[in-house]
Amino acid sequence: MTLHTRRIMVWKRVIPDLASKNGYLMHLLLALAGIHMIIHQSEVVSTSRNDETDTVDLTVIVEHHQIGLQGFREEISCISSSNAESVFSGSMLLVGFAFASLKVQELNPLAAPPREAVISAGTSDSTNGILRLNWLYLNRGVSTVIGEQWETLKMSRLRQILAIPNRDETWKELSFDAPSSRLSHCSQRIVKFAEGAGQAVANLKASLNMFDSAENMVSSDWETPSNSPTMAPGWVAEANSGAIDVLDKAYARAISVLNFAVTESPASLEIQLDFEEAAILSWPIDLPSQFLALLGRSEHDNLHGYSLVILAHLYLLNTLVDTWFMRGSFEREILKINTLIESLHESQLTAFMMWPNEVLKLPLPYVGTP
Repeated sequence: MTLHTRRIMVWKRVIPDLASKNGYLMHLLLALAGIHMIIHQSEVVSTSRNDETDTVDLTVIVEHHQIGLQGFREEISCISSSNAESVFSGSMLLVGFAFASLKVQELNPLAAPPREAVISAGTSDSTNGILRLNWLYLNRGVSTVIGEQWETLKMSRLRQILAIPNRDETWKELSFDAPSSRLSHCSQRIVKFAEGAGQAVANLKASLNMFDSAENMVSSDWETPSNSPTMAPGWVAEANSGAIDVLDKAYARAISVLNFAVTESPASLEIQLDFEEAAILSWPIDLPSQFLALLGRSEHDNLHGYSLVILAHLYLLNTLVDTWFMRGSFEREILKINTLIESLHESQLTAFMMWPNEVLKLPLPYVGTP
């Protein structure tokens, strides 16, 4: 779940200890361990001619997850300083499971999701053709738990999970020009990302108002009360603009990693450690709620496509991180978005997807936990 030694100890000792005292946490932990086994076995089979591996019953895993989820909901409804540690642990286990479930094709959404949680990609395969957004909501939920119980959690046994030293001040003034000396030690995918990140953000910013007429139609047809904050004039452009600002900030975090001095660690491992320290995966918590509403629109038109293009650029960050529970997941999600964009036959939207697709074609060395 992490490459950092002290955080590894939290996952190996603290969370299992909490699970031994909280039944719902044990169920969530067993579910995550089970899905890890499935993914590991799948990777072994794909790289080996030997198909004789112990099978893991997915039904049992889903049952553990559902029981744990029910207990988690009961606990979070009465969260306080007394159960903050266990609720935060449960939140992380749920997010880890949501990430990992993207890699298991047999897993349909484990509970009936809200309309905004899935988007059909218009394919005949209901599993492969659904763009999953439920992990976004879970990720944002973790930040809510942290915010409400910050004073307790920062003094708890889980504090190492929260210790991210490189806050915004580290990278907010940095340009997108990463030093060539560090890039020479990077994988091809990271090099391609670093070379094109600045221009990709600039292109999206320049095209922000390209679908003004579509925005007017959305504002008139939106199924919310007329006094809703989202119905304010220009809210669609504001939502997309806010998401692009989050993208700009998140890309700057990633590029800042490439400005750090090279150490004696293997380059790929060092970069992965620095990505974790820079919290480049924290972007979901900063997304405007209106942008998530745009993603959840049932009408798949050019305006919806533009929001998905922004999401694909955000997903690209996740493809730079090598962990067992994310490896390959967001590559698939970006390809699903690309299929949606192609179905619109809008040349400018298609052009926006060229760079993410080019980045995905390049390899990222495996350095994370197996």
